[in-house]
Amino acid sequence: MATKELQTLRLGYKAAYTAYMNCVQTLSDASQRGEWPPQKVLAAEEKALAELTFARQALLDALFEHHRKKK
Repeated sequence: MATKELQTLRLGYKAAYTAYMNCVQTLSDASQRGEWPPQKVLAAEEKALAELTFARQALLDALFEHHRKKK
């Protein structure tokens, strides 16, 4: 990545993505067993999705700004 800030944002995005995908796997496993997931799993998935969305937008904003400054 071009800057320390972008590297930090990229790592944050990757961590948020990994956390979200862990929740997706847990929900998928419950679905495969025909079970309703526990409320704590649903809450964790909701939080992970919100954090992923925030991290994604922060990274995209920083990439746009970096690209804009290079022109």
